[in-house]
Amino acid sequence: MSGIRSLLESKITWAIILLFIFYITFVFSEKYASILELRVYIYELNNEIKGLEEENQLLAEKINLLNTNPYVEKLAREELDMVNPNEILYKATKNQ
Repeated sequence: MSGIRSLLESKITWAIILLFIFYITFVFSEKYASILELRVYIYELNNEIKGLEEENQLLAEKINLLNTNPYVEKLAREELDMVNPNEILYKATKNQ
């Protein structure tokens, strides 16, 4: 009788140990998946930051250009059709 009892206790002990191992594996695999998702999110954010930094650099260069007289004059002539005093503006038009 004691042999059957020790065998039964042994099986219960192993069953508990296996359940504990499965539980720990499940918990850690779930946490690992969360960590991987966060790493992907961080990677995407870093890419977005790089893009915004490049855009910021281009805008800073454009600001520097807008602070120069030749560029402002070029924009005034091309976009606003402005001329200096004593100049005449000629515009070509298409005939229909």
